[in-house]
Amino acid sequence: MSGFTERIRSEEAPVSENPLEHASRRRFVGGAVGAGAVAAFGLGASTAGSARAAEAKGREVAVFGAGVAGLTAAQELAERGFRVTVYERKELGGKSRSIPFKGSGTGGRKDLPGEHGWRFVPGFYRHLPETMERVPGASGGSVHDHLRPVEGVLYSRTGGREDLQLESAAKDLPTPEEFQRLIVAMLQQVTALPMRELLFFARQMAIFATSGQARRHGQWEKTTWQDFMRTERMSEEYRKMFVEGLTTALVASRPDMASARATGILTELYFYSLAGKGSTEHMGRVLDGPTSEVWIGPWVEYLRERGVTFRVGWEVEGLSLTDGRISGARVRDASGGRRNVTADWYVCAIPAERARKLWSAEVRSADPALARMDELRTEWMNGIQFYLDKPTPVVNGFVDYVDSPWALVSYSQAQNWDRDLAADYGDGSARECVSVNIAHWDNPGIVYKKPARECTPEEIAEETLAQMRAALEDTGRTVLPESAVRSWHLDPAITHPGDGSTARNDEPLIVSVVGSWDARPEPASAIGNLFLAADYVRDNLSCATMEGANETAKRAVNALLEAAGSDADGCVTHDLYAPPEFRLLRKADDARYKLGLDHVLDTPWP
Repeated sequence: MSGFTERIRSEEAPVSENPLEHASRRRFVGGAVGAGAVAAFGLGASTAGSARAAEAKGREVAVFGAGVAGLTAAQELAERGFRVTVYERKELGGKSRSIPFKGSGTGGRKDLPGEHGWRFVPGFYRHLPETMERVPGASGGSVHDHLRPVEGVLYSRTGGREDLQLESAAKDLPTPEEFQRLIVAMLQQVTALPMRELLFFARQMAIFATSGQARRHGQWEKTTWQDFMRTERMSEEYRKMFVEGLTTALVASRPDMASARATGILTELYFYSLAGKGSTEHMGRVLDGPTSEVWIGPWVEYLRERGVTFRVGWEVEGLSLTDGRISGARVRDASGGRRNVTADWYVCAIPAERARKLWSAEVRSADPALARMDELRTEWMNGIQFYLDKPTPVVNGFVDYVDSPWALVSYSQAQNWDRDLAADYGDGSARECVSVNIAHWDNPGIVYKKPARECTPEEIAEETLAQMRAALEDTGRTVLPESAVRSWHLDPAITHPGDGSTARNDEPLIVSVVGSWDARPEPASAIGNLFLAADYVRDNLSCATMEGANETAKRAVNALLEAAGSDADGCVTHDLYAPPEFRLLRKADDARYKLGLDHVLDTPWP
C-alpha cells in the first residue's frame, strides 16, 4: 500500500483578495450579483463562473479537514469548477457535527443526538450565514432556513442571588413574578458591583470601540484583557462579570493571557448584537434540530452533488516539498495503509495543533510564518448533554453560570427544535436536551474538589449538574430534579487513556493570547500551492469560531484563485460591523497612536 499514489482530478479555478482587505469592486460586485442570481434560480453557483474556471490553469485540489473551514473551501472551489477531494480523519463536520449517543436508541428510534458543544450563530456572524443560504436544505429551501432566533441570556448566580435575565428584543411583557425577579436581580447587581467599577468598564469599552486599527494591533494586542480591565484594582464581582465572564466562559481563554484586542472585539460585538446591531436584528440564532441532520448532512450531500469526493477516516501525516511547491501528501487511509496523495493545490483545514505537525524542517524553511505557529496556544472547551424527561427551557437563549468554577454555559435545545425528541430519539423518555459547555478544566469543583480534567466521566456529569443546580435552584425553584435526568453524554474527544486519572482532549480550541496575531499565518502561505483555512488563520475575530473558519476558507480560496490565474469571481468577504458614528473617532485615534499619544479617553481613573 505504501507505494500507492492517488491522483485527484480537478478542473480549474477563479480569483482572490489580499487577506483582510475588501474585495476589489469588480470581484465584490461580481460575486455578490452572481450569488444573488444563482440563489434566485436555486443553482447554488454560477454556471458561467464554473465555465470560466475550467478554462484557467487551476487543476486538482486536496482539502485536508472536513470541519466548517474544509467544507466551505470545498464548496467555493467546487462551485467554480474545481474537482475537490476532502480528507477527514474522524467524521464530516468537525467540531460542529452531531455525535450520536451510541446505543441509546431503541424501538426503531435514532440514537440521542450529542455534540462537541452546542451551536450558536451570533448576530454579528456574516460569512457563515451567507454560505448557509446557498446550501439546499433536506426538505427544500436552504439550511439557513433552519436557524431560529434567540433573544436572551440568563446570568445565573449562586448564594441566594436572583438570576439576571437580559433580552435583546422581548416580544412579551414579563409576568408579575418575572418582573419582581428582574427588579431584585438588578438591585442585587447594583449592590454587588460598585457604580464606579461599572462606569470604568463602560469607559474601557468606549475606549476600545473607538480605538483605530493601529492601536488595536499595536497596543491592545500586546495587552492582556486582565490588564486592560485593571482587574487588580477591582472587586470580585467585577472580575467575574467583566473579566472572566467575557474570556473563559465564551472563548475558553484565561484573562491573564488573553489578548485585549481579540477579547475586546468579541465583547463589543456581543453588545452590538444585544442591541440588534449586526447581520440580523437578533442577538443570535440556533438550529431547529440536531446539527448534522439540518445542516452538516445536507451540506455534505450538496457537495457530493457538486462532484466533491470525501475520504473519511483518512489522516494526513506529512507533506513533501519539491522546488518550492508541495509535491505530495503522505496519508494514512481508513484501513491503516499509507498512501501518497498528489494534487495541484492543497488546502490545509485541520486544527493548529495537528497542522503544525505537518510542517517539516523543509516546509518551515520555505515559509517561516508556519514555524511561528508553534507559539499558538490551545485550551479546552468541551460539552456534555443531559437528557431530561420534561421540557426545561429556562430561557430562550443561553445560561451563563457566572459563579461556577468550571465556567459553565448551557442551552436548552428542545424549545427550538422542530421535532419530537421523545418520539424520534432514544428510548422514548427524553423530552429535553440541555447542552452544557465546560470552559475551565483546571479549577476544582464543588463536589469532588478536583479539576474537571482529573475527574472520571461520571464525576464530570455529577459535578456539572451540581454547579448548575447551585445557581438555578438557590432561590427556591427546582429546575433540574434528579428524577428528571434520564441520561447524559460527554464529548468523546475527552478520554482517559489506560488507567490514567488525567483526561486527554482530542479536540481543544485555539485561543488568542497576547501577541498571538504575529503567530497566526495568512491564508496564502509562501509555498505557492499551499493554502490555510482554519480559525487559527488571520481573520476578523481571532477566536475559535465557525465564522472564523468560514471566513478564512473564503480568503484561502481567493488566494488560490489568484495563484491559479482564474478570472472567475472571488468569494465575497466582509469587515466586522462598526457603528458609523465611530468612524471618524477611530481615524482620529489612528492619528493619535502614530504620534505616540494615548487614546483621548484613556486618562487617570479616580
